[in-house]
Amino acid sequence: MSLVLFLSMALNMLDMQPAPFHNDDIENGWYASPIVKIGQVANNQGVFVGAQGGWVINHRFVLGGKGYMLTNPFEMDGLQNISVGFGCGGIFTEYIISSNQLFHFSVENMMGIGGVYNDVKNYNAYSTPINYTGDACFVIEPGVNLNFNLSRNFQITAGVNYRFVGGIDYDGGVKNGVEVDYHNLSNTDFSGLSFQMEFKFGRF
Repeated sequence: MSLVLFLSMALNMLDMQPAPFHNDDIENGWYASPIVKIGQVANNQGVFVGAQGGWVINHRFVLGGKGYMLTNPFEMDGLQNISVGFGCGGIFTEYIISSNQLFHFSVENMMGIGGVYNDVKNYNAYSTPINYTGDACFVIEPGVNLNFNLSRNFQITAGVNYRFVGGIDYDGGVKNGVEVDYHNLSNTDFSGLSFQMEFKFGRF
């Protein structure tokens, strides 16, 4: 009798214990992707290479990072044998629409910082004497993508972005009073439309 009473009390105590916490509402994933971008930079055709990726929440939201650099620095008008490069990176967010569909859309945004810098293009040739300077900038880059689910862990994405750049007022850094004819670079030289390809690996 006492054993039955003990078991009954034990069962009642177990019923009073709070249920263990299970967060079944959140599904976690991730992805990483190399990116290739093509767009105008200071009236030149620019090719950018970089990477992006992050934490995928409920197959819908992405929080991570993105960064890329110009792979073909351009020459400034009026400066001989001097090239100008550009790179940027920052916090990356993305909203995915109907991720389980073979083809689906997503919208993204990158917010961060960037930089412009100059360098000698060919050290074996004459170049305009300059101070090797740079200029930092603020970058916001929204975009829209079309995603193709090639497999459960691999996607190919084509997208369009627009880069808004602020804070650039860049001169060539000419030194020793050398007189040259060149235009300063500004925000509009680095802002503009670009086309982007991604190759996403992960758990979406």
